[in-house]
Amino acid sequence: MRKHRGDFTLAGEPERCLFLKASGEVSSVFPTNSAAFAQLYSGSIPPHLDYFNDIWWFTRRRGLVPTILMMPDAEKQATVVFTVDESPDQTNCSVFQFNQVKSLLGVEDEDINDYLQPFVYAKPLEERRLFDLAVHPGSGSPKKNIDLEIFFRVTTKVLEGHPQMTCCYILGPAEGEIAPRVEEFALKWEGRVKIANCFDLKSLSELLGSTRVFWGNDSGVTHLAAWCGTRTLVNFGPTNPRLWRPICGNVSVLQSHVACSPCGEMYNRCEELACLKNIDESAAFSQLQKWLEQSK
Repeated sequence: MRKHRGDFTLAGEPERCLFLKASGEVSSVFPTNSAAFAQLYSGSIPPHLDYFNDIWWFTRRRGLVPTILMMPDAEKQATVVFTVDESPDQTNCSVFQFNQVKSLLGVEDEDINDYLQPFVYAKPLEERRLFDLAVHPGSGSPKKNIDLEIFFRVTTKVLEGHPQMTCCYILGPAEGEIAPRVEEFALKWEGRVKIANCFDLKSLSELLGSTRVFWGNDSGVTHLAAWCGTRTLVNFGPTNPRLWRPICGNVSVLQSHVACSPCGEMYNRCEELACLKNIDESAAFSQLQKWLEQSK
């Protein structure tokens, strides 16, 4: 969410912030690993903040905001935007944050389009010719990943039914352990299955924005694919799609609906992961097939 020609500075992890600046999402960045940012937690306001009219702090809990920005008589006070709806409503996190920002800005519904601009890497569907299907088989946690063999079996079925189609498996730093198996699988397809070792967000966005269909687990890459306008199939197991799914209209959720799912953060202690073992392969194939046929 941004205002056209608006002046927004984003504080955060340097690589992601610089990527968003280069993409035109923000006007400048403030790295959170800088000494100036660390000053906030030692009880002093860094001189950098004198340049800003407002400070908005996105956080799950108010107690995580530096105390100096929350004091009633503070020189600079932070406006807190909560990132997760902890109420029984469990509003989707993106919608929850969006509604708070909209309210704080005093934006009327009829003016909201001034704040919503297409992502620069999202190509029109008819111009997406790099890959027919992109697959990201990993995530930030192995306990959110379906079995790699499910990806292989469904991909095989798709490619056997469409001799002209191509596929790309996306691997990043978190997929190092499964990379040899993916490479072995790709070799069987004699060039029809490529491997992209994407370690920077710009290259990844260019790939996703030029691909017709994407399939992955609950991960940042999946959210980026949806933001790039790619038709996105996402596997959910222990985490709650009501909270965490990408909100774009081009997204379909694949979920096994076992009794214990979603279990939230309890999945860190789960050894069974029945929710991931019971993902419906035929449902995955049907959705991918439908999208690939539509976008021919």
